[in-house]
Amino acid sequence: MEEFKYLIPEESIDAIMNNVASLREIEGHLRDVFNKHDYLEVLMPSFEYVDLYNDMDIGIEEEKMFQFINYDGKRVALRADFTVPLARLYSSQNEKGEKRYAYFGKVYRKEKRHKGRSSEFFQAGIELLGKPGFEGDLECLSIIQQTLQYLQLKEVKIEMSSAKFYKRLCTLVDDSTFVEILQKRDISAMQSLIERKNIQSPLKELLIKLPGCFGDIIVLNQMIEMIQDQELKDALIELKDLNEKLDVKSQECFSFDLAMTPSMKYYTGIMIKGYSPYAAEPIINGGRYDHLMSHFHKDVPAIGFSYDLSHILKALEKEEEANA
Repeated sequence: MEEFKYLIPEESIDAIMNNVASLREIEGHLRDVFNKHDYLEVLMPSFEYVDLYNDMDIGIEEEKMFQFINYDGKRVALRADFTVPLARLYSSQNEKGEKRYAYFGKVYRKEKRHKGRSSEFFQAGIELLGKPGFEGDLECLSIIQQTLQYLQLKEVKIEMSSAKFYKRLCTLVDDSTFVEILQKRDISAMQSLIERKNIQSPLKELLIKLPGCFGDIIVLNQMIEMIQDQELKDALIELKDLNEKLDVKSQECFSFDLAMTPSMKYYTGIMIKGYSPYAAEPIINGGRYDHLMSHFHKDVPAIGFSYDLSHILKALEKEEEANA
């Protein structure tokens, strides 16, 4: 027993001591912005039924959940995300029309061992339900742009992509290794895939370019010009139209990454990821998910995003060390 007195489980985050003030300051600024836009802060349950996540197949594998058996003999898990519980809240409250939720709290997902990653994450975020299309997208992008100054990080890059574009590519390529190749941006593996599947032009040229397909509006325009598949083209034109509706200041904040893979299966439109050069994982994740509410017998468009405050704090530490 003595050996455990000064140890914490591998899955737990290290004690946050020096950065508590930074954490609370960032949270305070985020709350102010969320309140300004009429987002209602809610406290969600810490436990959810495992079957809720499994039935919805949102992209969180069962083995990544911290599971328990409750008094009724049913499997429950520590909260693995906020979006699904908030979608259920909207449905159970018989809400209609637009609803804005904000949240602050932890989610729990098992990470691979010996990677230096904990399995509990501080998150803050918003969910905008009932506001479709560009109007909802623009509201969320505007909020991200307004909050960047409060993250205390000097170099944050926000990238956008399209779940429609990604899903159409997956259909065209039809290979189980494709997603991993995109995630690793492995050009040689992509070329091997093209040869193995005997993929012909013009899809061949698109796939060769895809791992390095990130940048400003020029990159997006070039891809629109070269793509011939109409579904792929329409998805990128939609992304371009959204970008044109942003004001000049917001356009400067956002770029594009057409090789982006979704963090959740439920995304249907725009996908958003934010990065710091001092964080190994994205510090912002989000996107549009217009079909998720159908699991609760509602036809409601929705979009949301979250800040990973744990990764932001780690990035702050590394940035301070680098600039010391």
